Amino acid sequence: MKTYRIKKNYLILNDQESVKSHVKKEDYFGTIATILSLIEQDLNSLKTNNKKELLKINQTLKNLEKDLLYLQKNYQINNKNK
Repeated sequence: MKTYRIKKNYLILNDQESVKSHVKKEDYFGTIATILSLIEQDLNSLKTNNKKELLKINQTLKNLEKDLLYLQKNYQINNKNK
């Protein structure tokens, strides 16, 4: 399994161990939704000349956040190897 890092201030899921921990606690989808919300807040604080593109990105992040919160509420991750 590859190791990876999410850069910037979104260190809630920063390596394999933290991902495993969130899956075990059954809050993985909610945690990702939170990260997306933080990214959205950062985007909203940026000044951009292309407001249309920024709105599109914000809407995509909101849709992903809603989908992940739905998954958090209704589903659970299971290990395929068990």
